[in-house]
Amino acid sequence: MRALLEEMSGDVVALYRVVSAEDIVFFEELDRLVQERGVELHYVVGDHATPQGAGLLSPEHLHELVPDITERDVYVCGPPAMASAVTANVARAGVPRRHIHTERFAL
Repeated sequence: MRALLEEMSGDVVALYRVVSAEDIVFFEELDRLVQERGVELHYVVGDHATPQGAGLLSPEHLHELVPDITERDVYVCGPPAMASAVTANVARAGVPRRHIHTERFAL
């Protein structure tokens, strides 16, 4: 996330998905970069296996976080299962497939 925010500026909305706030890496640096680069960053915090976290990054939640999501290119990066689920939700949110870019990685 830090590398992304160091390179991008302007009309960028980034979503950083973690299970708990303690999982946020470089929190202070990220907040500084948001101010310096003029981007928007949402921390999406919660365990998807709980009732409270079940709707995180659903198509509806994506529209709440990024109301104009269907007009953007969307880049999804994360572990394979998460990336696949989010990519499917982005498509269900109405983003054309040619505007969805996915990178999967394993830790």
